[in-house]
Amino acid sequence: MQRIDQPPNVHTLLTALADRLVARRANHAMSEPLALAQALIVAEHAHGPTEAAETAEHALVAALPPIRPKDTRAEYAARLRLIAEGAVA
Repeated sequence: MQRIDQPPNVHTLLTALADRLVARRANHAMSEPLALAQALIVAEHAHGPTEAAETAEHALVAALPPIRPKDTRAEYAARLRLIAEGAVA
């Protein structure tokens, strides 16, 4: 993923987070701590360890849908991709 030096593009961040979730252990359970940790990693990867990364992380976390019981990483990633594409529930 390339670095972003503008205000956070939440759609790009959601897609990057979805990519990370399915890259490893896609069939494992999804959890809130995992979502929050990966959101930080995605934001810092996009912006480096800067204030912009913190802003991006907050925007990304605010956009995350709730995790449903028995969600796998792949299922949650699919919902993230839908949101990134503009779907609303």
